[in-house]
Amino acid sequence: MRRFIACLGHFAFIYLALATAAIAQSPEFDVAAITPNHTADEGYSIRTPPGGRFTARNVTVKTLLLYALDLKDFQLAGLPRWCESEKYDINAKENLQKAIDPEALRPLIRKLLEARFQLAFHTETKVLPVYSLIMAKGGPRLSVNTGTPGHSSDWGSDHINATAVSVAEFGHLLETQLDRVVVDESGIQGIFDFHLKWASERNPDSPSLFTAIRESYGLTLKSTKASVAMTVIDHVEHPSEN
Repeated sequence: MRRFIACLGHFAFIYLALATAAIAQSPEFDVAAITPNHTADEGYSIRTPPGGRFTARNVTVKTLLLYALDLKDFQLAGLPRWCESEKYDINAKENLQKAIDPEALRPLIRKLLEARFQLAFHTETKVLPVYSLIMAKGGPRLSVNTGTPGHSSDWGSDHINATAVSVAEFGHLLETQLDRVVVDESGIQGIFDFHLKWASERNPDSPSLFTAIRESYGLTLKSTKASVAMTVIDHVEHPSEN
């Protein structure tokens, strides 16, 4: 009886170890083809069609890295220059019937970079200038989300449109324009819609970004310093053969 119980305990340990390893295993594409793109095209595209597919056209390693690790330019250090200039086309597939969720795509691309580009990195913190997003004098003037289904956002050099986002998420969108981390210190809770426009070459009569934030939403950006997480590239290679 004791031997039987000991065997059960042994098999239970093996099962637990295998289950833990399966959980810890990073998701990855079943197949992935990577080819250099030698066109002179400036733009790039990333798509996730149904069937667990991932296609990228004319992308750099830097573009993939920023997406996979959810970073802004200023949070990345030690990247070789070829990672910003050489471009690739990628066709990959995961064993799914539906389209890959945008957040689920991040670890898949990271695993692809580690396996095919031999990516290795570490993180460290550095004290850098940041912006605190706070209420302006007179209080906030925000548009509460009216129940429009779905969370969406788009931005460009002169606008940010966002539906059903928090003030903290709006701050993250501002980071795309400011090259600094934006820390939400407004204390405002809730879900809002933002449609912000500011001056550009096409629209020089509009207010500056800082003025537009204050006038449109009763928020202001205060320059300060804080510890910022940085990703430092230790190693990266040109992709291995398909």
